Amino acid sequence: MASDARLRALLVVMCTALGLIIGSGASLSVALPSIAAALGASQLELSYVVNGYALVFAGLLLPIGLAADRYSRRGFLVAGLIVFGTATLASGFANDVAVLIGLRGLAGLGAAAVMPATLSVLVDAYPPERRTFAVSVWAGVSGAASILGIVLCGVLLELFWWGSIQVVLGGAALVVAVPALVLTPSSRNPDLPLDPSGGVLAFLGLSGVVLGVIEGPERGWTTPTTLFALGVGLLGLVAFVVVEARSAHPLLDVRLFRRPGLALGSSLVLLQFVAAMAVFFLVPQFLQFVTALSALGAALSLLPLAVGIVVASGRSPAVMARFGAARIASAGMAMMAVSLLGLGAVGDGALYWLLLLLLLFGAGFGTAVTPGTQLIIDGLPEDRRTLSAAVNDVTREVGGALGGALAASVLLAVYGLSLSARELGDDAAAAAGEGVAGALAAADRLGSEGAQAVLAAQASFSAGYSAALYVAAGVLAVGAVLPLILKPERADTPDVQADPQPLPG
Repeated sequence: MASDARLRALLVVMCTALGLIIGSGASLSVALPSIAAALGASQLELSYVVNGYALVFAGLLLPIGLAADRYSRRGFLVAGLIVFGTATLASGFANDVAVLIGLRGLAGLGAAAVMPATLSVLVDAYPPERRTFAVSVWAGVSGAASILGIVLCGVLLELFWWGSIQVVLGGAALVVAVPALVLTPSSRNPDLPLDPSGGVLAFLGLSGVVLGVIEGPERGWTTPTTLFALGVGLLGLVAFVVVEARSAHPLLDVRLFRRPGLALGSSLVLLQFVAAMAVFFLVPQFLQFVTALSALGAALSLLPLAVGIVVASGRSPAVMARFGAARIASAGMAMMAVSLLGLGAVGDGALYWLLLLLLLFGAGFGTAVTPGTQLIIDGLPEDRRTLSAAVNDVTREVGGALGGALAASVLLAVYGLSLSARELGDDAAAAAGEGVAGALAAADRLGSEGAQAVLAAQASFSAGYSAALYVAAGVLAVGAVLPLILKPERADTPDVQADPQPLPG
């Protein structure tokens, strides 16, 4: 058994690698205006700067997870860090948007090898009585890293150019590859059969669905591109389920999802990230467009959310040991739902209350995310730890994509309805129809009508923002009830204890 010091070092290295992967996925969303100005990128090209990473990442998680279990978790982890680090570092110096998109896709390939391995390595290295502690720290980092990546990007944008965030994240990944190589235990199962057909269908299904839900709010849900992507994705997933159910050696035995624990864990993680992405998408825009904070100010305002996640996830193992995972998951989802109801009702003059509600949301997220992750790990075979972690990561990615699409669709629909109900001049209506950013840009040019356009756009945005958060709260309310209905065995009789030692600094 590894020493306590080695386990602590391994935990720090794995969580650092995880934070870099997740932070990279969120950080560039803040830098898009700077990228557009520097590279002359269109709105469609900008969407693929962010989403190209997510598409490759989500599509390859399952097949790469199985390959890592068969050949070498350590090898795939280190190689993934090198690929991710090199591509991310190079993208910081890209002077062409097509090159940037290509490098982001390559970084997504590396990320697909890194993220599930970070969890599977920890689950295997930690003894059973301390495993939930490691999972809780990993889960806390997985929730907080997006926020910290956005904050880091905001700070670097104030000081340097848009590519500086890529240089920092890529360089850090290359540095982390060295201790990862030294500390990660060797683990492989050469007898584990591969499933090429399952891997291809998983990639087509997951990448198609993610592409469709990303494109829906941008292009429209009935456009040929969106319908084609969703059609390919859904057909791919149906074919995946059929093929895997009949395969003697499936990539993922879909029949295991009949188990209440695995079904519940996957549902919880999916629903949590639907709501989390709605918050990440909506709150920064509300703070900038309605409360008039700067990009950096809006990013810093998300820090209470990260604090809540880290603190609550750190306490989650001890609370689970006392009350059971099902009750704790339900309580965490309920806390998140209440906070979203409050966020939807808070106006632009109540920043203090908004920060407190973000703290509550983070605490609820940190409380609920560990039980969901643990149930997924417990529900899949021990010889496929990295694949199990990949299932957890897939539910995160799909949930995040669905959450962003849901929030954007509700926001746009209610914004349009609210705006159409207001009496505005032609010029003011046209400016407000472009969104809050368009109204602000036209304000000086249009004079008094410009001021009307800004007020109308801000009020309509607030209406859409509140409606989208209320819908997300409803999603979380469903998640709060699920643990009380399914009641998996492991959820109510936990056999793990919290690590008695403090979190590594």
